Order: sequence, then C-alpha cells, then structure tokens
Amino acid sequence: MRSRPGLPMIRPTVFLLLCGLALAASARPPAATPPPRLSPLEIALRSPVPIWQRQGILVEQGGRALYTYTKDKPGRSLCDRPCEALWPPHYAEPGARPHGPFTLARSSDGRLMWAWQGKPLYRWVSDRKRGAAGGDGVADVWYLVKVPPELSGQVIAYFPMPMTRSGRPAAPARPTSNPRSP
Repeated sequence: MRSRPGLPMIRPTVFLLLCGLALAASARPPAATPPPRLSPLEIALRSPVPIWQRQGILVEQGGRALYTYTKDKPGRSLCDRPCEALWPPHYAEPGARPHGPFTLARSSDGRLMWAWQGKPLYRWVSDRKRGAAGGDGVADVWYLVKVPPELSGQVIAYFPMPMTRSGRPAAPARPTSNPRSP
C-alpha cells in the first residue's frame, strides 16, 4: 500500500479502530423520560398524612387550622371529653404510620390521633370555614402549628379538595365523554 506524499501510512485495522472510537464518542445516551406532572390536587391526595400547610400553618383537609395544647404530654393527649367538645382531636385512620415530622399520639380515650413532632393535633370548633385560624392563643394554652422553614419541604402545600358528607376527601372527578360530541 502506498501513501500519499505528506500523509503517514495508516493500516486498515488502525483506521477502523479510530473510526469506531470517534463514533462512540459522538453517541449520546438516550434522554430520560421526565416523570409525569401531577396536578396540585393529585399531589395533595398522595400525601401520606391528612395534614397540609397553608400560609405556613398546618391545616386539615377542609383548610382549617390545626392546634397544639400546651398541657399535653409527648404522644399523649390530656384533653378530656369536655375539652374535646371544643377542640376535636385530629384522629388518625387505622393503620396510619408516622411520616417525617408527623407522629401519632393517643387521645384521652386511647384512640390514635395525629401529632406534630409528638404534640397531639386538634381543630377548634369555632373555625368553621376554609382558612379559619381563630383559636391561636386561646386561654394561653392553645396555639397554631407554624411550620418552620427547615421542615417546610416535608409538609405538602394545601390544595382545596372536594369533601363528602363524612368529612373525607371525595374521589377525584373522572372526565366523562360528551354524548353529543362526534
């Protein structure tokens, strides 16, 4: 095999090896498929606990504020029946599990209820509408639960959810077909 003047002689196997390396270097890995985007409602419904944050405070599914009682013991409510008539406990469903800053406590009658870092959580009966938070400081023993910035990422933002009469979130509406459309 003769080489041209000024060009070194390259053997065919070396030439093929260099071509293969150049091709491999230019190949890019396939692009990863991004995860599907969830709506705020879907994110809220996937929360492992029925507690969210709204404007930096903890709220239940109706958007009403949650409170702690300073006389409670860690993991144990000292709010008795007359107290619970004004400050209903935020009960946990059977099989509930602690998640992040959300823990479980026992109500005065022994039922499981949600807690924030060991402090049992309650609603105030006078908070009747979404966004209500009027029980802060009542009798100097009831206080709103304010989410500190370092824990904000562990509490899902509140999104208004349809409610059933039982007080549980309604199933998300499914799109229906329009019988008039072709």
